[in-house]
Amino acid sequence: MLTHNIDYFRAKPVNIPKITLLLDHGYHPEHLRQELEKMYPQIMKKIKFELSTKPSRQEKAATGKSGFVPAIARWGKRAFKCLDGSL
Repeated sequence: MLTHNIDYFRAKPVNIPKITLLLDHGYHPEHLRQELEKMYPQIMKKIKFELSTKPSRQEKAATGKSGFVPAIARWGKRAFKCLDGSL
């Protein structure tokens, strides 16, 4: 996903706020950072990673759900996937 849009980040000015990428808990931000910096060393000046919040057992019970419940996502996650024109 990020590797297909690396040109977008090269063109993005540094003087505007960083783009926050919301990650599920299965991703490892440090590994992603290392791999992205191999392609574009200055990328971490333009993006930052944030882990999404996991619903607690009490929150799941309050909504009547159990087991795997998707983490709360923000609209930016979907918009980022669309940078190359596809989902």
